[in-house]
Amino acid sequence: MALELEPFAAPGTSKSVDLACGQRKYKDPETYTEPRPANKITELEPGIFYVDLDRVTDADWRALAPRLAAAHAIIFDMRGYPSQPGVLSLQHITGDTIRSAKWNVPTVPKPDRVDFAFTESGWELKPAEPRFKAPRVFLTDGRAISYAETVMGIVEFYKLGAIVGGPTAGTNGNVNPFKLPGGYTLSWTGMKVLKHDGSQHHGIGIVPTHPAGRTRKGVAEGKDEILQRGLEVVKGMAGPAVK
Repeated sequence: MALELEPFAAPGTSKSVDLACGQRKYKDPETYTEPRPANKITELEPGIFYVDLDRVTDADWRALAPRLAAAHAIIFDMRGYPSQPGVLSLQHITGDTIRSAKWNVPTVPKPDRVDFAFTESGWELKPAEPRFKAPRVFLTDGRAISYAETVMGIVEFYKLGAIVGGPTAGTNGNVNPFKLPGGYTLSWTGMKVLKHDGSQHHGIGIVPTHPAGRTRKGVAEGKDEILQRGLEVVKGMAGPAVK
């Protein structure tokens, strides 16, 4: 399939683009994303580490932890759906046992919501060594959903670092799928997820402490504007140590 486009960076000109049509694969939407650093773990500036938790594996994390303990500042990228290191990172930046948000599972003994109640559940995280004492920034946006929001909710409540980017999806909780005629599947959460303080999570998500977003100009210039803002924030938190 071919498209004729007028590039934003070069008005008055046109460009032909060929697009291959194929079956959608897992994480395909995230293929067309901001130009993140090529290396999932990189030292952006002396002492300032960038860690893409969407790409880091458990093995990567075991090798990385001692390096982060000596860092002057850390940027954790939570844009996407991180694996286990998303939680492991939190255990190294707290000296106390911390817990997830409130997951409320409905108990339905009778029809029509008679005697309808919820059973609360959640899990705890214990501190781990080595400790990361450097200032921290977490990058996030609307792609963070479910498990990623659980991680970001802990960051928000316990103030484990600055949050840079946009609000998360506001959709958390175990999924209940339902098959419809025609081969369609409808999914929704079977939990009422509340924030640590008991306030609403659904439809709100985790709100950044330092809002930032992409612009048409930044996209045309191939910039990762949220990462750039995160770098500014963490350098301000770290002070002279990273100047």
